[in-house]
Amino acid sequence: MPREIIGANHRWPAKGFGMWDDTAGKPVQRMVDLAKQTGVSLVRYPGGTVANLFDWKKAVGPQAGRGCQVGGGFVGGNAPMDSIYGPDENERFVDQIGASTMIMTNATTQTAADAADFVEYLNAPVGSNPNGGKDWAKVRAANGRVEPYGIKVWELGNELYLGNQRYWRAENLDTRLRQYIEGGTQRQIDQPVGKGCDRRDSATVSNGTAGQTFQVLYPPVVPGSQTVRVGGTEWSAVADLSTAGPDDAVYSFNTKTGEIRFGDGQHGRIPAQGAQIRADYGSGPHPGFVDYYTAMKKADPSIDICSAWETTKFVELMGKDKPYDCVGVHLYARPDVTGDAATVHDRSMPLAQKVIADELDQLTAAIDQFGPDTGKPYLEVSEYGSIKQPDSGPAPEGWPGSLSTTLIHADLLMGMIRHGTPLGISSNLNAGEPTAGELFGGAPDFVDTARARMLKLAAKLVGTTPVKHDLVNNPDADGDFKALRVLTTRGPAGTVRLLVLNRDRDTPVTANITLPGSGQVQVHTLNGAALGSFNTKDAPDTVKTTTATVPRTGADVRHTFPAHSITLIEAPAR
Repeated sequence: MPREIIGANHRWPAKGFGMWDDTAGKPVQRMVDLAKQTGVSLVRYPGGTVANLFDWKKAVGPQAGRGCQVGGGFVGGNAPMDSIYGPDENERFVDQIGASTMIMTNATTQTAADAADFVEYLNAPVGSNPNGGKDWAKVRAANGRVEPYGIKVWELGNELYLGNQRYWRAENLDTRLRQYIEGGTQRQIDQPVGKGCDRRDSATVSNGTAGQTFQVLYPPVVPGSQTVRVGGTEWSAVADLSTAGPDDAVYSFNTKTGEIRFGDGQHGRIPAQGAQIRADYGSGPHPGFVDYYTAMKKADPSIDICSAWETTKFVELMGKDKPYDCVGVHLYARPDVTGDAATVHDRSMPLAQKVIADELDQLTAAIDQFGPDTGKPYLEVSEYGSIKQPDSGPAPEGWPGSLSTTLIHADLLMGMIRHGTPLGISSNLNAGEPTAGELFGGAPDFVDTARARMLKLAAKLVGTTPVKHDLVNNPDADGDFKALRVLTTRGPAGTVRLLVLNRDRDTPVTANITLPGSGQVQVHTLNGAALGSFNTKDAPDTVKTTTATVPRTGADVRHTFPAHSITLIEAPAR
């Protein structure tokens, strides 16, 4: 079991959601302490959905000179956002907790050259300049880090198959997948424009001043393909506004940047105050996975580049000839959360193994069938967790951060370990209240949640190897599933560890456990008073781990696993 399977998704907005102290220029110590004690060993940056439009070049260097970011509507309501928590800030946090990083790369609004420059900035030795042009490793050194960061795993985009993450690509999923792989162009129809990083509704409306500029959202633009409307009326493009008369309804247009420039009332009409600006245009050409892969590998051939399109159709279309190193899988159980805690729990518990089968097993089979004959790509889990089924609910109070949901996460993690997954990213490190499900809740009162404490137990398995076990007479739980889930591993020194979930919501399960070796065993039990128990800043130990030493009778230990509990048993070889 690799240490990188104890990972977390970490997002750049709002100073890393309050965990970066920009005045002191360092992460908040409480977050450092929690991440270290939990055993977080891998951080995915700059996040998932919020990183699909992230421009890393605006987020390096002195803070005063950094540019703005587009949040994409998922955080900040399309308003411009700062670039305070950039790649170097993240690496300072990662260094302090003794972890490593994987990078999710913007595959929507940055070019293949931008992505290759990002690899050079983070990984190239000073003076090597593998991409030519600007020496980005030299820039990194000037920003305070001479040695390369050496980031191994890179992922292109995040969930671009979802309807709210289409961006420039087609609505049709088959077409969109091909565009993800090969790149291309796509017609945009009646799309609002923006002003730089500002994509709020107000940014698409004329303020009535002279010389206004707007930008289409997804440049470059196919030359001559654009139609620009002001207040619903089509205006005409001119090469030079200086030749226009004061009442001419014209604009100039830059196909590379997508900039729309209007006149000043002497050379071209000023759009009336309150008039909305919208555009049709051909967006592209844009690069695809194959282009990003080639450019990024040139910058550092040792990195692994993963697809964020986690379907068997991607694997089939890539075939044996188009290279990719890995596929980034998102494992989410999506229960119907309508009802009380017991009802939701019983409905949720069977989902983890179904998700594993539907995702990891099917993708593995597809790679075996369609992938290259040698050097087969691997699967990495770049997000996992539980999200309520759309339009279900309301959920029981605190459900996302509850002990019940923690059991789902533990079950998913056990399935990943059994599958040999080399890295696993719990979603997310921090953002909201502890009840929202993030590992450490939100600022300023970061909390050691039930899920964080589960990962701390699981981290004791790092460096051990899963081994077979026999589970006999596993009782039925109160719901339609078996009570116990068991993962058994052996460490280098021969110590056997059992991670045991009792998913039964009401009934303890007593078991005889036959173990190698002799002597006492340690039993660590994570539990709370009820299924819906969760930790808060005012009640930080509602769900906690207790440790006991248990004697053996010969090779056997008789132990009762409490209802809705997670237990780690450690048995030394002698």
